Amino acid sequence: MHVVSHPEADEELEAAVLWYEERQPGLGGDFLEQFELTLRRIVAEPERWRKIRGENRKLNFHRFPYAIVYSVQADALFVKAVMHLHRRPLYWKGRV
Repeated sequence: MHVVSHPEADEELEAAVLWYEERQPGLGGDFLEQFELTLRRIVAEPERWRKIRGENRKLNFHRFPYAIVYSVQADALFVKAVMHLHRRPLYWKGRV
């Protein structure tokens, strides 16, 4: 499955990695590993995870208060947000 990431989702990922790394060296790398693990779980079973708005779905990270928000169309998985779970819900809903 081909993964396409919204530019703002890429920015969110980068900002979170930097934030955690500034707090504790190595923690940004741990965050990135959790992101990659979560994305692999989604790619393996994209239709399994909970729908949250329309055809959008999300899967929470195990260790950090974040989730990947995505949709699936044909053979492509669209990452719409790397969402902090304790901040503005649905801020990403305008992303195509």
